[in-house]
Order: sequence, then C-alpha cells, then structure tokens
Amino acid sequence: MTSNEADMDELSTALDRDAGFATTLAKGLEVLRAFHHDRMSMSNVELASATGINRPTVARLTYTLAKLGYLKQEKSKFRLSWSALTLVSPLLASTKILQIARPSMQTLAQDVGGTVSIGVIDRANFLYLETSRVNENVWTSQDLGSIGPLLPAAIGHALCVQLSEQEFGRKLDELRKASQERWDQYGASFLDGVELCRIRGYSIVRGTWIPGTNSVGVPLLRDKNGECFAMNCRVPIFRLKGNQIEDEIAPRLKSLADNVRSQLQFVLP
Repeated sequence: MTSNEADMDELSTALDRDAGFATTLAKGLEVLRAFHHDRMSMSNVELASATGINRPTVARLTYTLAKLGYLKQEKSKFRLSWSALTLVSPLLASTKILQIARPSMQTLAQDVGGTVSIGVIDRANFLYLETSRVNENVWTSQDLGSIGPLLPAAIGHALCVQLSEQEFGRKLDELRKASQERWDQYGASFLDGVELCRIRGYSIVRGTWIPGTNSVGVPLLRDKNGECFAMNCRVPIFRLKGNQIEDEIAPRLKSLADNVRSQLQFVLP
C-alpha cells in the first residue's frame, strides 16, 4: 500500500469515527496537494495514482475544482491555477519569521554556495516555506511549497526534535505507516539524527538523501499554534572543504536561528 492509499484509508476511518468529517472536501484537497514542482501537470489517471482516490471520483473533483478556478485544464491534463495562491497568501503574509529570516538566509547561502531553507512538518513530510540560494542552478533547487520525507532529511530531524514525547511517539507511528520501506531504510538514522539534534542543536546528513550534497538542520522555534519551524543548509560536496559542514556551517546556521528568535521577540504580540 502506498502512503497516499494509506491516507485515503485514514479518511474512510475518520468518517466512520466522526460523522462531521467531510470526506469529499478532504479528497478535493488531496487532489490540490498532489501537484508539485516535478509534476506540474497531471491527468485524471495520474492524479488517481498520486492520491489513491479512484478515477471517477478524481474526475468529478477536477471538474469541480476547475469550475471554481483552482485548476486549469489543458487538453486532458490539469494544473494548478494562480487562484490557488489565494488559499495560502494570507498565511504567508502574516508569517513574520520569513520576513525576518530572508536577509540572513541569503547571506549564508551566498557565503557557502548552497541553499538555506525554512520548513514545517506536513504529516510524514516537511514542507518548505522559504528558500534562499546562490545565483546559479547547481542542482535542482527547492522552492516554496516543495515537500520531502522527514525520515532521511536533516530538516526532518530538526523539526521532530521539537515535538513532545507523546507527539514524537505518534509521529513515529505515522512515519512507519506512511512507508515501511522508507522506515526500514532510514528509521535508525532518523532516530540517531533526532537524538544528536537534541544534544548538540543540529543534525547533519552527508549525501544519503540528496546525492552529491551535505545538509545541516537546526530547530528554529515552535509558535503559539504548535507549529514547528526548522532551518537547513544544503551544500554541494564539491564546494566543501574538510569538515566545513560541521565546523563552520552548522554553527552559522545555529547562530542564524538564534538571531531570528531574538528578533521575533520584539515583533510578536
């Protein structure tokens, strides 16, 4: 069973438990979530495969979402419409953390020749809210809204270290259920990474997730709504000298996070 099919099973289970759960709405949102930077345009068949929702239901959902302006149909395929931005623009506009962090993130990215990102937890994944990079495309860059699995990523360690013991236990169950294969491959290193992040304030992943790059992740903060934010810096290995990722980049990223937290104290109510 894929993680998307498991999610659909959870929807059915939730409906059995809660008569107020709007399954159709949930499935419509799953269709919107299926679009990513590497799959900008999809047919109903592809959306059904990506979401675990049966094809006739997907066809009704895409028709409705297109009528509402959230999807744009081009022949047999659909893509997100610009109107979909109205769903997130108020949230991003009110996120002071991004406004404060941008200048320092760009400076660090330029200095080390990599990317610096801020992300949050999205079920078994992380979701990028902001990315700064050098002014060249040395590898596929991650942008706003890009997602990746928590387990193998340094930012995943830095996000999950901020969860309470009970929340962390539930997250581990969720991660195993989302992909047993991925858990078998990365579960042990994930637990080690979270523990090291708890002890020293950062986690490092050396080329095991994105080939040819090393990454460091640091926890940033948990806001009043319970959302966990973390930062990571990813650098091509050919640009690193010796143990630079641990000796220089990790301390600088920790300092950047400290500075952002300090500035937030003066702007948040």
